[in-house]
Amino acid sequence: MTDIRLIFDNSQGVCDWVLTGDDLDTSDDLETAVLFSLFTDCRAPDGTVPPDGTTDLRGCWIDGVEGFSMGSMLWTIENGKKAGSMLTHARTICEQALQWLIDDGVVGAISVATTWRNGSTLNITITLTAPDGSDRTFTYGWAWKDIHALSTADPF
Repeated sequence: MTDIRLIFDNSQGVCDWVLTGDDLDTSDDLETAVLFSLFTDCRAPDGTVPPDGTTDLRGCWIDGVEGFSMGSMLWTIENGKKAGSMLTHARTICEQALQWLIDDGVVGAISVATTWRNGSTLNITITLTAPDGSDRTFTYGWAWKDIHALSTADPF
C-alpha cells in the first residue's frame, strides 16, 4: 500500500494532497513521510509545560499503537525567543523526528539545517541520503509565533 502524496506550499505554509487527474497521487512516499514526521505534533513527556500555558501535551492518534509514536516536538518551541541556540534546538528536534527513517533503513543518512528566513519564518532544510548514495532535499518554511517578532524593528 502506498501513501497519499502530500506537498508543502511554502508561500502559504500549508500541506495539501496532490491530485493526478481525478485521483489522489501516491507517487512520493518519502516526502509524505518527512512532512508527517516534522509537522505532526508528537506527545510531550509527562511534566512538560506547553508553551501555550495549557496542560495539553498534544500527540497523534497513532501514539502507543504497537509501541509506535509519530511527529516532532517543534510545537513546543513555536513561541520561543529567536536566538542562535533556538536554531540548534530546532535542528535537533527535526533530526529526532526523522531518525526512524534511518532506523527502518529507508535512508542511510539525514542532514538538517535550520536558518531564519525572515522575522516570522524558520527555514528547515532536510537532505536525505538513500542507501544507494543519492540525495533528496526538501526545504520548508515554518511560521514562527514568536511574540518578540511583533515589533517593527528588524530582528536581524
